[in-house]
Amino acid sequence: MPPDSALRDAALVGLTRALVSAACWWSGFRAISDDDYSRVVIAARFAAEPSLDPSGTSWLPLPFWLYGTPMALLGDSLTTARGVAFVLGIASAILVWASGRVLGLLPRQALMAGVAAALLPYGAWLSVATVPEAPCAALVLFGVACLGRAEATLRTWGGLALGAACFCRYEAWALALTFVLCSALQAVRGRRRELWPAVLLAALPIGLWLLHGLVRHGDALFFVARVSQYSAALGGATSGWLRALFEVPWALVRFEPELFAVLAVALGLSLGKQRWPLSRDALGPALALLALLAFLVVAQARGSAATHHPERSLLPIFWFAALLTGGLMTKLAQQPERAWRLPVLALPLALVASLLLRPAIRDSFVNRSEEELLGGVLRGLGATEVALDTDDFGFFALQAALGHGKSWPLADLDPRKAPAERAVSTDQLAERLRRDRARWLVTTRSRQALVAPLGVTRAATSRLTLVELRL
Repeated sequence: MPPDSALRDAALVGLTRALVSAACWWSGFRAISDDDYSRVVIAARFAAEPSLDPSGTSWLPLPFWLYGTPMALLGDSLTTARGVAFVLGIASAILVWASGRVLGLLPRQALMAGVAAALLPYGAWLSVATVPEAPCAALVLFGVACLGRAEATLRTWGGLALGAACFCRYEAWALALTFVLCSALQAVRGRRRELWPAVLLAALPIGLWLLHGLVRHGDALFFVARVSQYSAALGGATSGWLRALFEVPWALVRFEPELFAVLAVALGLSLGKQRWPLSRDALGPALALLALLAFLVVAQARGSAATHHPERSLLPIFWFAALLTGGLMTKLAQQPERAWRLPVLALPLALVASLLLRPAIRDSFVNRSEEELLGGVLRGLGATEVALDTDDFGFFALQAALGHGKSWPLADLDPRKAPAERAVSTDQLAERLRRDRARWLVTTRSRQALVAPLGVTRAATSRLTLVELRL
């Protein structure tokens, strides 16, 4: 049973994450990309029709199990999905704090570091969005933190955490394989049989997914080809080794410039003064995170990195840096005669770094408020048999807001396939809608004149129109 002080610190970190998440929500943030809504749609389908591989694509299954199970119990609404994301964000923040303790931070240092990690902007957005990056990053960080500890129990928990992360996102595989290699070598050389369960727990999910690919898709590495093909279809190209070697490390500073400005100052003030906050056991985890960086460089160079917002994969490193920064700041604050130097030097540098380097990240996030609004209207009307005639992937937001099995897109917008022809006349569209037995239609305002003869407009936004069909 953890001591009361540990429970109090965990609660404070969790409360910080909850408040930051609420602030993100209040600011208007809802999603990173259309993938957020697509994942909710797949989770809702899992809630209605459970399966081991809910997406049937290259996406790993654990996030859909985590979201789909509550949706089966509480309803397949966006509210349920976002409630799950909110809870997972809090759990992730607490796990990051626990990672700091495992890495050797003292209680006060770990508390400061956990709060610092909860305040990072990108981690805050990912902890609200219905995507798996935040829980995956927390599991990865805890797993590699346990790699630096000799206790078999902690090592087993680390293997379990990394195994779970491997069922969330592929970049976790690099850390899991590093964990497996190091733990296996220690088990053999030190004749420590008690480490083998940790090795098995970390490696098993990777083996199961490769076997799944071989059996179901005829290729153990099917996901590599799918990601590369999708990226190529979107117009992406391989970056090349030199460019990837620059872009990936630079993204660390570019997307959290304030963090690395403060860290640089804290490190400078701590050198040679025995103020390093982490134990020597943290060296192994730090090197393991370099394996993640190497993995991302290779993926970027080969064109198999994430097709959008690739900086999401750096979240474990961001949080590790936040733990280190929080620990250093706490140690420096214990030297009253020198404590003033950190804010005097770090705050101006952080401000300059923010102004010069922080990109307009929020501008790159998708805004599907209108789709959510019309989806909610349809849900309130109890609508089913809804045809979606959109010109982009916004139909996922409509489907997520409406619920499972009540709508379908008229066009498959998969960039790997030939573009589908969109109806260009009222008669052509009416024929398609009759064939599909649609009762409702959501389309773009630019096609309002074309659909007006087909029914009654029940709602409209600046971009979209909702029509109750009279065919």
